Amino acid sequence: MRSLLRKYLGPFTGHLAHTLQRLTGLLLLLYLFLHVRTIYALAGGPQAFDRAVSNFRTPLFHLLEIGLLGVVILHALNGLRITLLDLGVAQSRQRSLFWIFSVALGAIVFLAAAIPLFLASVLGR
Repeated sequence: MRSLLRKYLGPFTGHLAHTLQRLTGLLLLLYLFLHVRTIYALAGGPQAFDRAVSNFRTPLFHLLEIGLLGVVILHALNGLRITLLDLGVAQSRQRSLFWIFSVALGAIVFLAAAIPLFLASVLGR
């Protein structure tokens, strides 16, 4: 386990960032299909839409929304990091940019948004 961590903390950080970007992109694509399917239920009238939306009122779905928030933040910040690298900004520091910018800043933004969302939607406080 330690050698695997050392591998991805070191020279293969770019590979890890690439893999995470593709994985989060696929997850966002799956969410988009679910979103479009739910909106399509509007064509069936108010009752059909209410049935479709009733599945989204469970605590499990609220936890999945918090997961979606994390996926969006990671995808956006890593995409911003990739854009900076493509523009030639800090190419020699791309590993530290990934861990500081995408992971650390992403964790701070995620926690700032996820804690109130969790308290309100899952715990009902």
